[in-house]
Amino acid sequence: MSNRYRALWISDVHLGSRDSEPRRLADFLARHRADTVYLVGDIFDMKALSQGKGRWCRASTLLLGVLSEISSTTPEVIYVPGNHDAPMRSWAGKQLGNIRIEREWVHEAASGKRYWVTHGDQFEHDISINTVSYHIGDQGYYMMLRFNRWINYWRSRFDLPWWSLANHVKNRITAARRIMNRFEEVAISETAQRGYDGVICGHIHRGTVRDDCVGDHLVTYANCGDWVDSMSAVVEQRDGTLELLHWRRPPRIAHIMTEVVAA
Repeated sequence: MSNRYRALWISDVHLGSRDSEPRRLADFLARHRADTVYLVGDIFDMKALSQGKGRWCRASTLLLGVLSEISSTTPEVIYVPGNHDAPMRSWAGKQLGNIRIEREWVHEAASGKRYWVTHGDQFEHDISINTVSYHIGDQGYYMMLRFNRWINYWRSRFDLPWWSLANHVKNRITAARRIMNRFEEVAISETAQRGYDGVICGHIHRGTVRDDCVGDHLVTYANCGDWVDSMSAVVEQRDGTLELLHWRRPPRIAHIMTEVVAA
């Protein structure tokens, strides 16, 4: 039995990278559907594939099949490419099957609020990051992802939910927390300048839904998270409320694939 929402946003799947978790996303999508589905960038990791650092597995192909089925049965699917699938931006304004590709979009919620949908890599323009520190942090992040698989394998043996080591560490390192907080501040400020009620983005792999004030303007900041680490998505309930959902199911991979194919 699946839950049905007014809208659903996923981002940063990085399909084709060694760290993507297509099986878990396939399981999530088998149980969470919506009238409108947004693919908010970095769905494919074209950088990793073009540099020979990627990996295309059977689960990736199965997830493409799930996405194809969703695009044929969902009234509206909108794909807003990110920096890792940037070549798709040249297709803006065109259709890929039943999927509409756009550089950005404005979503009107049931409440009447207007949300700016964008991947979010442009918000980095006002964030100062030392090149060496960025490289060290980037490599450290991918090492934690690999270690995290081992941790969650054992957690699954004790029927415990998926847990993110990277998020746990990032939220405790002052420099990393400062960069992510600054990203959110820039996103909220630019959203207020454009006159929208909120922004729904991805890019930094930290899922959240929160409100902030810019003067007298209340702005909602929503980040989808990702599908290499946090396993999260944003949904709009029927009353227009935004909510962050996490994939919590223990990784019983064989059962997941059986359910997805049966669905």
